[in-house]
Amino acid sequence: MPQYDFEALKNHLIYVMKETQMKIGYTDNASSVNYPPASLCRLLGTQMDKDELEQALAEFSAYVRPALGELKISEYDGQCCLTVPAQGVRYVHEQVADSDFLGELIALIRSPQKVEIEDVIAVFRKYSGKVVVEEEDNEEYNYVLYFEDGQPDDFVYLVEACFGHVSYHRMTKADYQAEIVGNE
Repeated sequence: MPQYDFEALKNHLIYVMKETQMKIGYTDNASSVNYPPASLCRLLGTQMDKDELEQALAEFSAYVRPALGELKISEYDGQCCLTVPAQGVRYVHEQVADSDFLGELIALIRSPQKVEIEDVIAVFRKYSGKVVVEEEDNEEYNYVLYFEDGQPDDFVYLVEACFGHVSYHRMTKADYQAEIVGNE
């Protein structure tokens, strides 16, 4: 029986749900997160075909059931959709602390005042002395930021800073390497 990194997938699912709660607030409803199959494989720590992935997700559902409840796993537009029931959403709300860093970043980006990339970088540097900042020439984002040592989080932030407005998309380092850099 193959070994999968269920804890990595569980943590990622929880982090995505917590980020959503921090952005739009908590509601006592089910919450869905869509994953490309390749991303799920990277989180689970192995490459596998569709049937193996379905089996791994069934095992993952059993693994997280005590905390998150019975997951609904479906396919949507070529992606795997993991739906966490209200019980699991409530668990994340009650048991997982908000990230001070992410909270400050979200508040800055939502600020009605003009926000520049230097402001974003300052938030990153407030939480770590090991911040990587790369300027990019890309139509979807123009900066890549992340914490070199993975603290306070291990995501890569693709940041668009334009005319005093900032937005971001975050992804795992493995997804960034595979999908953006092209090194899998």
